[in-house]
Amino acid sequence: YARSFDARRPFTLEYRLKRHDGIYRHVLDNGVPRFDEDGAFLGYIGSAVDITELRRAEEHAVQQRTELAHLSRVTMLGELSGSLAHELNQPLTSILSNAQAAQRFLAHDDVDLGELREILTDIVAEDKRAGEVIQRLRLLFKKGEVQQQRLDLNVVVQDVLKLVHSDLINQSVAVETRLAPALPPIHADRVQMQQVLLNLIVNACDAMSHTRAADRKIVVCTQAPNGHAGDGDPPDGDGSVSLSVADRGCGISAERMENMFEPFVTTKPHGMGLGLAVCRTIISAHGGRLWATNNNNGGGACFHIALPADVPVPQGAGSYP
Repeated sequence: YARSFDARRPFTLEYRLKRHDGIYRHVLDNGVPRFDEDGAFLGYIGSAVDITELRRAEEHAVQQRTELAHLSRVTMLGELSGSLAHELNQPLTSILSNAQAAQRFLAHDDVDLGELREILTDIVAEDKRAGEVIQRLRLLFKKGEVQQQRLDLNVVVQDVLKLVHSDLINQSVAVETRLAPALPPIHADRVQMQQVLLNLIVNACDAMSHTRAADRKIVVCTQAPNGHAGDGDPPDGDGSVSLSVADRGCGISAERMENMFEPFVTTKPHGMGLGLAVCRTIISAHGGRLWATNNNNGGGACFHIALPADVPVPQGAGSYP
């Protein structure tokens, strides 16, 4: 307010005000400077609006959106249960085998300490591997408030692909990544970004269920603002960091394209129809866009995400671009 007053500029100011009865209210002030015919400053004219109920409604909407996103993640856990069991079974089986081998070594009088150290090193490595899988699951499926931070979309892609690694192998799906180097960070919630990408990859696998195994392929691309847009990539020039997931499935019909992001609309026999609707809600809440197109070459569909880059504020600027 002081800066606006000194510069004789219009201002908008939101704050909490303690009322005479001790209750806090949210107030939105707007002021416009007034001048006389000679240009002399006469003060401000404006309004002070109580927006407490609006803020409460927004908080309630955020809470509902968080609950729905968590429900969608838990539902997705059922689809990935076989893959996750396999992902955990591998290191656990290795730990058991190495432990049994160590017991056999110790049963002999002449113990090869070097061999025993290698076995113990393998046990520790496999234990860490299992721990990483569990930690990724806990972070993805835990229930908590949105925590926005600076994120590298390339790291999000790598984390999600580790999570679905076994599932992709089981479905004979190859993955090609085209990750832009030196990608600017975004300001987003890590878990929700993983949820969106995980949903798009699972949908891509489902779309290729009737595709010949040798032709099943997903291409995951990231693109910096104003970067080169290849075939199927989102258009550049809007200053957004982009992510796309392309498959070689049957593509999307014109009828399906119109309502695919609406709640409870699904083509899966046992689907809830929440996945894409929640994904679009999440991306919109982060100031971004989510849309789909059919690929020009090779068939299949491509889902695109554009999110604002978390660009440092230039000195003297008042907000992010």
